[in-house]
Amino acid sequence: MKTRLFTSLLAVALLTSALLAQVSLTVYQRDLVLITDTRTVDLIKGDNRLVFKGIAPGIYQPTLRVTPADNLSDVKTIEVNYEDDLVNQDRLWHKYLDKSFEFVKGDSTYKGILRNFDDKFIYLEPEDHPGSLSLVERSGAKDMTFEALPEGLALRPEVVWNVRCGQAHKKTSVEISYLTNGITWQADYAAYVLGNDRVRLTGNLTLTNNLEMDFPEARVDLIAGNPHRTGDARQLSDQQELTAPETKTEAVGQRFFEYRHYPVPDRTSLHASQSKGLPLIGPVEVKAQRGFFYDGSSGAEEIEIHLVFANRKDAGLGIALPEGDLLLYQADKQGRVLFLGEDQMKASSPGDEVDLVIGKAFDLRVDRNRVDHERIGRNRTRDTVEIVLVSSRDQASPITIRERLYGFWDITQATWGDKPVTHKVKDANRIEFDVNLAPGATDTLRYVVEYGY
Repeated sequence: MKTRLFTSLLAVALLTSALLAQVSLTVYQRDLVLITDTRTVDLIKGDNRLVFKGIAPGIYQPTLRVTPADNLSDVKTIEVNYEDDLVNQDRLWHKYLDKSFEFVKGDSTYKGILRNFDDKFIYLEPEDHPGSLSLVERSGAKDMTFEALPEGLALRPEVVWNVRCGQAHKKTSVEISYLTNGITWQADYAAYVLGNDRVRLTGNLTLTNNLEMDFPEARVDLIAGNPHRTGDARQLSDQQELTAPETKTEAVGQRFFEYRHYPVPDRTSLHASQSKGLPLIGPVEVKAQRGFFYDGSSGAEEIEIHLVFANRKDAGLGIALPEGDLLLYQADKQGRVLFLGEDQMKASSPGDEVDLVIGKAFDLRVDRNRVDHERIGRNRTRDTVEIVLVSSRDQASPITIRERLYGFWDITQATWGDKPVTHKVKDANRIEFDVNLAPGATDTLRYVVEYGY
């Protein structure tokens, strides 16, 4: 089945439509992108109607702006329309009700006024029998001809700019901008263990274009943060920050309002349904520590392996890092690179400590019990907790034990083996003990806590 449109009116629209000249993509963290493209147009004195094609589908129309790039005081916008009522056969036929219509079925050509249609029949008032009505089976109808594409329908999304000019302007720039969804970014990292206290860190940024349109030689800017939108039901998370997508880790980035703004250094082409990788950081060597942690509030009898490093310049970083998955690798004795584990790295600002869970310790075991509970006053209780740690390793194991307390509390006694041990207060309800378990040893952390109500 063929559908033909007379091209005379379409040609006019195409001639008045300016070509895409320069495009900028400002990508936010929440599947949101500000698209800005600049076109070169000719404006005549009086009323102008310009049709801009190459517009993204599903734009947020209140954000649509068409603005002359030059300061033209005599140019006055009458209206800006976003046409996204895309043509299909039924929509086209609805627009042509009570208008001239022509099609071929079998060896016959039918001409007349289209009065109605449904899934089975075309209701046609024949050109040679005005006032009568012919029912033609819809199946097999082909070579349909329409005089023009009806107003309000578009083959692709487009913007129509009606503007009035006090004088003619040749080759003037016009900027079209709008917000839409469909372009996202995410960060991912890889760390390679170099020794006991260093890793080689690299980071990449992945831009994904889910829109059915290309963006040739686009300037890409990244905005880290979460702009709130009217009627937005999604919960805002803490502000996240993004480092510049360059290999130079000294890049600090620029604050923009209360967010961070980082331009991608070079223009890049982003095609429809394409994911593009861009360098984020590194490779850079970072001071890091492998640590063992046990969380008493988890209920699990497992000790986690953590990778901990400081986001400081003297440790090899000192830059803002966006949230993303980090994968840890290490080469074996034969030089084969093996996967060790992964965790999601939270957004990190310069000066933060990055703490990642890599896996579970194979040769360390733990058994935690509350061995005593007593009421020592009307509103006061005393708990005694024992945490037994067992090692099958041939190396000493520094372990951080994290405990969660409640109410008003006071640690009255704490020992590791037969020696006193101190605790660190992380916040109102969390404390930590740092202990060192000897190779192949079994030892016990025992502490007494009193709670008041």
